[in-house]
Amino acid sequence: MPKKKSKKSAASKPAPKPAARKGGNPTAWIIVGAVVLLVVGVVALSGKGSGGGSGAAAGVSPEEQKYIGRLLPADYKEPKLADVVLYSSTVTMTNVTAKDDGAKLSIPVSDVKDDKIVYFEYAKPGARAIPLLAYVKPSGRLFVGISFCPPCEGEGQRIEPDGTLTCESCGTKRNLEQGTGISGSCKLYPLDELPVEIAGGRISLDKAILDGWTAQPKDRPIGG
Repeated sequence: MPKKKSKKSAASKPAPKPAARKGGNPTAWIIVGAVVLLVVGVVALSGKGSGGGSGAAAGVSPEEQKYIGRLLPADYKEPKLADVVLYSSTVTMTNVTAKDDGAKLSIPVSDVKDDKIVYFEYAKPGARAIPLLAYVKPSGRLFVGISFCPPCEGEGQRIEPDGTLTCESCGTKRNLEQGTGISGSCKLYPLDELPVEIAGGRISLDKAILDGWTAQPKDRPIGG
C-alpha cells in the first residue's frame, strides 16, 4: 500500500498570450494554436473513454478489450469533476480513508479534486482488503476502480506527465484517459473500473460490487 505523500496539484492550463497588434507575433499565435490543438485532442479522447462497458477502443487487442469496463453498466458515464487537466509533473497517490455507509463506500469529492489521485481500501469481511483508487483524467472526468495489477499484484499507481498511469510495482503504463495498456508486463490487464455516483459532496460506490469482485484471470500473455 502506498505511503502518504505530500499533496501535489496538476499544472493548470496556460493562458493564451494576447494577440499582437496589426499582424501579430507569429510565435505567439503558434503557441496559442498548439494549446488549442492539445485541448481538442484531450476532449476527443475523453469522448471515447468515458462510456460504459460496450464499444471497442481503437488499437486495443481483443484480449484486453473483453475486460475493459467489465463491471460497468452499458450506459455508464463518468462524472465530470473539472475542466481539462494538464499534468506537467509526476503525481503520486495520497491515502484517504473511506466512509462505510452500510450499503455504500464513499470518499469526499474534494480529496480527489485536490490530490488528483488517491488510494483507499474496502475492508471486505473475512477477506483481504480490496485496494481502490480514484483519479481525475486529463478530460476532467473521474475514474474510480480497483487499484490492482493482476499479474504483478501491485497496488500503487502514479500519474506521469507522459499521459500515463504507471504501476509502482512493475512499471506497466496505461493510457491515463482510456485506461488501455501501452507498455509493460501487465499491459493486457486493464484496471477494473467501478460505477460511482456523486451526491452531497461525496463519491459513493455500491459495496455489493466489491463483495462480488474477483481479480481477472491470468489468461493473457504476461511480459514486456
